[in-house]
Amino acid sequence: MKKLENLTEFIKRTNKSKSKIYRFYKLNQDLFSETVLKKKRLFPIEHERYFNSELMFDENKILRTENKSMRNLIDCLVDKDSLQFRLWELEWSFFFTVAYQADRNKKSCYRQINGMYEHLLSKYGDETGVRIFFTTEPFANKAGYHNHFVIHIEKKSLHQEIVEEIKSYFSYDRVDVSLYDRYKAALFYASKEGLVNEDWDLFGNKLSNENN
Repeated sequence: MKKLENLTEFIKRTNKSKSKIYRFYKLNQDLFSETVLKKKRLFPIEHERYFNSELMFDENKILRTENKSMRNLIDCLVDKDSLQFRLWELEWSFFFTVAYQADRNKKSCYRQINGMYEHLLSKYGDETGVRIFFTTEPFANKAGYHNHFVIHIEKKSLHQEIVEEIKSYFSYDRVDVSLYDRYKAALFYASKEGLVNEDWDLFGNKLSNENN
């Protein structure tokens, strides 16, 4: 059972103002649904990590990112020959962000995602199709890089198990995960800096069957 605390305690824990906390939850309704209303609003202690994360942008940055993602979405959907358009047509299950504890460079990030994929393949490859598209980009306010990726897990009964397996694989790092929503342009957010060299890749044990 999740440990909860009231707003006053949560403000002290996160060192964020009441207005900033509620703005964050307004922009992240999936996380807000995990809070509990019992006379007063109670917040899961585990949510502290979102407020300490380098991935927590201020309001203006969020709006700029959303606008940039939407521009990418429109551009890529117009260009039906683009890789992003082809990826957008495919089914995806979850959108992940991994913020590494260590200051990893691009090649190290590539190895991390490739290692995770090989791990999943060795454990689940005979049971389900697994497809991953990832990109690597720098942190805005610290050294090193982080990864965004979308994953498709063909067998729905394995969804939660594989999500937990990924979290366990990156147990020393910060992992954010949400259900994939093709209308939130996650693919184009992930590729907003362009697709070059080791900054991205596409893995899958059934890519040839999918004509990819």
